[in-house]
Amino acid sequence: MKLNYRHEFNGTTDEVAALFRNPDFIGDVARHAGATEHTVEIEGETTHLKLVVPAPESIARFFGKGIKLSQSFAWGAPDEAGNRQGKVSVDVAGVPVTVQLGAVLSPTGEAASTAVYDGELEVKIPLVGKKVEEQVEPMIGRAFAGIERRAKAWLTKD
Repeated sequence: MKLNYRHEFNGTTDEVAALFRNPDFIGDVARHAGATEHTVEIEGETTHLKLVVPAPESIARFFGKGIKLSQSFAWGAPDEAGNRQGKVSVDVAGVPVTVQLGAVLSPTGEAASTAVYDGELEVKIPLVGKKVEEQVEPMIGRAFAGIERRAKAWLTKD
């Protein structure tokens, strides 16, 4: 299933990229997502977040009570125009669900930037994979919306 998201940030591309490498920010995102547990690891340009979130009733039969997720976010160095190429991935432990997105973080003003994400959600479960994708996609959309909300809050802190 195709995925497309867009974030508007009230910060420069440098500030946004730095925010995504801030363990306190990533921990805040996890807590606001309802994670019952999480760990954050920064490895160069890549941030790894492992978390457990409660499974909605509609998909609990596939995932159990808690969904164990591994997420990675990476923003590369800026090009001459200030654009940064990025990657986002999400893996779900124990089930064949993967999310792979490419991203472009671009300056849109003196202290503003936009990230455009484009990629795929894939569920490899025979016969029901497409149905599970339709149930999982809204969760991913809410997660992306949550990241944007938390980033706006953090980027306006003094």
